[in-house]
Amino acid sequence: MTSGTRGRPRSSSRSALADAATELFLERGFGATSVDDIASRAGVSRATFFNYFPTKSDVLWVEVDQAIGRLEVLLTGGVLLGAALFRITRIGTLTAMPLIATQSEAMQVEPDMRREGGARIALLAAAIDQAGVVPEDVWYVTAALVRSGIQWVRAGTTRRELWVYLEEEMGRLHPLISSHTAELLSYTEG
Repeated sequence: MTSGTRGRPRSSSRSALADAATELFLERGFGATSVDDIASRAGVSRATFFNYFPTKSDVLWVEVDQAIGRLEVLLTGGVLLGAALFRITRIGTLTAMPLIATQSEAMQVEPDMRREGGARIALLAAAIDQAGVVPEDVWYVTAALVRSGIQWVRAGTTRRELWVYLEEEMGRLHPLISSHTAELLSYTEG
């Protein structure tokens, strides 16, 4: 009996591609791994790869891209910035360390990490801008979020949850930002 659909389920293929890419990047390095290699390892076609990821490097940023996408959805849905960040870092979307952050040296992706990371920072800043943050405060808030993530990644064996670093950075940020931005960043648990 068949289910009426062909191929792998969508989430299975995305996950299989990310897993295959990670394995190959760790084995061979980023530069020595082709999209064809990833697709072959995952058991899908090259075209299927591009249905999920526009470029080879996008595989490395799945968790970050999901978090930014979730932030945009929450903000579009009327959730205030502080509450949205709380949900993403404490309750769900970005609670696991992205592989690009922990394995970039082993995967030999340092130049890609800087270039692609910058693109993600720009997307994050755009989302913060759309949240109604005072224009002069957008880069302050963006920098605080990025600093939170960097501290989280670098903490090693003493690592706490991401939201702890975020709360610390937001506390440092308050003297620098407008009261309107501070209000958007506030949230209540519950």
